[in-house]
Amino acid sequence: IKYVAEGIEVTIGKSKSEEIAIPDNWEYNENEDITDGYYRLVDVKNQQEINKISNMPSLSGLTIRKVQRIQNWNLYRRYQIMKAEVSEAVQKYMPSARVERHLFHGTAKNNLAAISKSGFDRDFSGIAAGSVHGTGTYFAVNAQLSRRYGDGLLLVRVLTGISTKSSGSGRPNLSIIPGSQSERIHSVVDDANSPSMYVVSNDNSAYP
Repeated sequence: IKYVAEGIEVTIGKSKSEEIAIPDNWEYNENEDITDGYYRLVDVKNQQEINKISNMPSLSGLTIRKVQRIQNWNLYRRYQIMKAEVSEAVQKYMPSARVERHLFHGTAKNNLAAISKSGFDRDFSGIAAGSVHGTGTYFAVNAQLSRRYGDGLLLVRVLTGISTKSSGSGRPNLSIIPGSQSERIHSVVDDANSPSMYVVSNDNSAYP
């Protein structure tokens, strides 16, 4: 099983994009340039980082045997740009909404490498278990739920932002943020009061 640790943004590192900071828990050599095309899959050895993941209540009932961190600059940069856009919308229309959550995505183990390198692809929506909550990429609050959809598991940073209940139509979510003229909802949920699942339609809204 593959788990990904949270990245904490600080202004260090050798990024050529001054507006995006490299997470301080990324591991890289001094001669490596963190720029377009940079990708590494790192075995996490730091016990503090491992414990932070192991102690997550949403992982209850699962045994962690190995922790790996995806360090993909292209995906991370696109995610941070999207995060700024979602944050702006949340602040404008619904300041009480959470911009970001740490959720789980279950998939076949042979899909993990492709997701790590290229990110999520909503075009594959519904392959594992249908698209009852609309087309998009599905993420669960609890790891046990995600495990139903594949033997590979990813802990993912997801921009859930302003959400609404799924229409259950199996079609793309085109809902508009209340008070906005054209900005679309950032995610849909299976239950408005106690969501167990979030669906996002923008591939840049999740970082594996």
